[in-house]
Amino acid sequence: MKTDKKSSGRKWIIIFILFIAVIALFCTSIFGNIFSLVIEKEYFIPKQSSIFTFNETVQNEGSSDVWRYGEDFTNYYFNLSTFTYDVLFFPKKNINNCLGFDPEDITTWCGVKVPNPAQL
Repeated sequence: MKTDKKSSGRKWIIIFILFIAVIALFCTSIFGNIFSLVIEKEYFIPKQSSIFTFNETVQNEGSSDVWRYGEDFTNYYFNLSTFTYDVLFFPKKNINNCLGFDPEDITTWCGVKVPNPAQL
């Protein structure tokens, strides 16, 4: 009985690619971001980030599921909760220059000016 080695090799390559794709999807924030984008009309991903890398770290208090603080591989984000989806962001590479930095407290973000302190 002869088996087709090319066909068997292709089968394993396809299985391997599917396995890597499933692992990549479960190791990123894409499912949570897609779910939030579908169910919450005010939810958004910052322009500086991506649906694949953005991760909300603090939700807004109240009835909305909108994020207050978030991060990705390069920045921390603060949602200003405006109708134009404005955000403040702080580059992670600047953390060492900012004593007392707390990614979930905008008042500790060195050099970031909040337009209206009443929004905090």
